[in-house]
Amino acid sequence: MQHPLAKIHRMFELVEPIATVTFSEAPNEAFLALGMRNYWDGYFAGRAAPLGLAPAEVVHAVFYNFADGEVARHIPWVWGKTTPQEAIAVRERGSAAALRQRIGQLADSPGLVRAAGLATRAAVSAPTEGRAL
Repeated sequence: MQHPLAKIHRMFELVEPIATVTFSEAPNEAFLALGMRNYWDGYFAGRAAPLGLAPAEVVHAVFYNFADGEVARHIPWVWGKTTPQEAIAVRERGSAAALRQRIGQLADSPGLVRAAGLATRAAVSAPTEGRAL
């Protein structure tokens, strides 16, 4: 039987590349074009957007690993430049563009389209109670 930590490590290896796309140059440039001052404005806008217009205290509690005051340097300022709905759309478009830059024509392959559909189905089917992220 595989050790539980080995399973966790393997899941990290499979999922972490998604973060490298989500927080890469293409989404960052899209957020800067919206008027964000720097990478971190776009990061917090894109990552906190699913919470809606949550105040900095809520975002800080959900993200839990930032120094005191760091979230407040960006939230609610970013909501004066964009809406959560727009931030989600910008992050999705930027992430799709970044992925296409990395994998080229493979992005339209039937296998990848199927894998994306299955991953989406799994993600939206998972229980969310108590799991803000």
